[in-house]
Amino acid sequence: MTWTFPTSRISHDGAGTVALETCHRVSDYTAVARRRGQVFWTSSQLPDGATALDVHCPECAADRGLTVSGTWGAPAELTCLCGHSWTPRLPGLLPEQLLRQLIRLAADGPIKAIRYHLIKVDAADTHPTPLHDAVRPLVADAGRELHRRAWIFSDDETRVASDLLTQAGLRAYWSPEALEALARQTRTEEEQLARVVDMYRALAERSRWTGNRLGRFLAQATAVLKPIKVLTMDGLEPGPTWSGVSPVLEDARSALGAVHVILAAGATGDVDY
Repeated sequence: MTWTFPTSRISHDGAGTVALETCHRVSDYTAVARRRGQVFWTSSQLPDGATALDVHCPECAADRGLTVSGTWGAPAELTCLCGHSWTPRLPGLLPEQLLRQLIRLAADGPIKAIRYHLIKVDAADTHPTPLHDAVRPLVADAGRELHRRAWIFSDDETRVASDLLTQAGLRAYWSPEALEALARQTRTEEEQLARVVDMYRALAERSRWTGNRLGRFLAQATAVLKPIKVLTMDGLEPGPTWSGVSPVLEDARSALGAVHVILAAGATGDVDY
């Protein structure tokens, strides 16, 4: 995904911490504000005691009115009102990390939807789901075998599947009370990422010593889902999703969920899903 957004000022402390001040016209969004011509500012401050080192244009030395653009994971490019563009080199911060920090700062806050609408260049509101798409053929094949009774879980396969579902915090049958408690449960994005990685590692571990058809399915699934193993918070590109978490994390959860559907269907015999 490519991002671009205006900023009034970018500062850093020389140790990797970045502050961002943005100034947007509310008139871009509502008819009432369009008549009033309102402007709003959003800013993220440096830690107390940190010295603000402003980012300047190398050509005209301007430190305001800059535009940030770039692709997640690549170096950010700044463009000044004078027309000069450059990739800033900041002490204590790798070039490819600046854009990630600025997007998270610009997108954080109570009016997140407006800011995402402003800074997102791509017209489409949907995000690619490479992991879910990659595992889908394996899940579809396994689902057809279960549905046709060409694959019926053995006692050993049922035990493995049940253990994996329990490790993932899933149940074959949910009571109304358990569902209500689950609905009230909240996890930070960092906690959800840790849970997703743990679920993947459990599947990968079981795939190494599980035989029969289930062992082959787990081995194939964990092979295509291997990117989950190295996911970090820094790699979770922001973006609006129905769950509010990063599209990358949402994709990983969806892909693992598809695998868990097969485990639950085989373990319970409820294959008419």
